[in-house]
Amino acid sequence: MLTPLDESGEPNLQAVEQLVDWFVRAGLDGLYLTGSTGQWPLLNPDQRKAVAERAVRAAAGRIKTMVHVGAVATEDAAALARHARSIGADAISCVAPIYYSASPDATFEHYRRIGEAGELPLFAYHLSQVNQLSIDAREYVERLLAVPHIAGMKFTDRDLYQFGLIHAYAGERLQLFSGADELLCQAVLCGAIGAIGTFYNVWGVACRKARREFAAGSVEEGRRFMLVFQRAIHEVMRGQGVWSFLRGAMLLKSGIDVGMPRAPLGALDKPWPEDELRRIVEMVDAA
Repeated sequence: MLTPLDESGEPNLQAVEQLVDWFVRAGLDGLYLTGSTGQWPLLNPDQRKAVAERAVRAAAGRIKTMVHVGAVATEDAAALARHARSIGADAISCVAPIYYSASPDATFEHYRRIGEAGELPLFAYHLSQVNQLSIDAREYVERLLAVPHIAGMKFTDRDLYQFGLIHAYAGERLQLFSGADELLCQAVLCGAIGAIGTFYNVWGVACRKARREFAAGSVEEGRRFMLVFQRAIHEVMRGQGVWSFLRGAMLLKSGIDVGMPRAPLGALDKPWPEDELRRIVEMVDAA
């Protein structure tokens, strides 16, 4: 879920409530709060807590909530995990250690302390752009299964071979969510039970329908949808700016202004022409 910001760059908690209600009415399955799209590295712990608390309260049991608690310092992540439990979140997620290099032993100790602190189902967040862990898939699975309260992974990587290997070794012991939007349906073949990503804020209903049809055996429908969806993502990525697109598209579809992100994100984005914005939005919705 996007984290709405006001003009001063502060979390817009009223818009957080509005977004949650809109996603509930859209029939989506869950919310992933304060993740990468939610700008977690640019928000301080108190801001992250405020966003998570308001979202969970607004959800009121109508939709599942998973709070991303990753942080550079293990204790900061553990504190966010404890907070997520205290506000009634359904699960937590955590990226591997970032910035400072971490050995496999240090990485799994990081996860251990967070899982122990949160006492909620924990989903490790494998983000290929920042992930430092390079070990064999079988060892990755076995060490992850030793983490307290581990429930699964959010796997954001275009390498579906590794995704498949993790599922092959974990079986049903880990629930795997795909994190690469552009591989929504393809990840089903590798064991994904669901998907968490940026563009589902805009196209969650269409993507959910296409994914379910593909998983049920409609391969041609999935292929057709994915070609349109991938084209739309490509056009957004090479256009006026991802963040200005997300703001404009969300305003167009939901009537909610999520604002622009904190710099450096979106600092050079340009406003999208309304006709171009509408064309891309409708292209996926009609697929």
